[in-house]
Amino acid sequence: MFDVAGRARILVNLAQRRLYLYLDEVLQASYPVAIGKPSTPTPTGTFAVTEKAMNPGGVFGTRWIRFFEDYGIHGTNNPASIGNAVSNGCVRMYNEDVNFIYAVATIGTEVRIIPSERSFRTYTVQPGDTLYSIALRFGVSFEGLLSANVGVADVDVIYVGQQLIIP
Repeated sequence: MFDVAGRARILVNLAQRRLYLYLDEVLQASYPVAIGKPSTPTPTGTFAVTEKAMNPGGVFGTRWIRFFEDYGIHGTNNPASIGNAVSNGCVRMYNEDVNFIYAVATIGTEVRIIPSERSFRTYTVQPGDTLYSIALRFGVSFEGLLSANVGVADVDVIYVGQQLIIP
């Protein structure tokens, strides 16, 4: 395993029902997730990992990663639920996926959850692109583009081939 301490960021897009993992500001992977049902929605906002537990068992599957109050990212004993809005507000993942997230997310890792009422698309950075020019091209605010892309730590540095989320 490589050293990723302090370099991971997590973005959960409720509209897409996907979790995006960034390492060193670069999108590494995305995973399907289950989210909160309408009566118990997944909270939105920017949070941080506050607790981790291995093998919590039952509905939590193989890993538990708390990010806010009693909400967490966890595995499941019901893989058929992934992709649906069925949880009590947590972000539910396949056990093999949450095992990897657990390995790279440290206490303090940022977890940003963006709301389901927005639709998102992605864009691959091309030579000569800047965040400002991409925002103009897609008709979105610079601030909105930046907040949708938690992996961009320096507004002056993006990379050719980098995947950005367009809010």
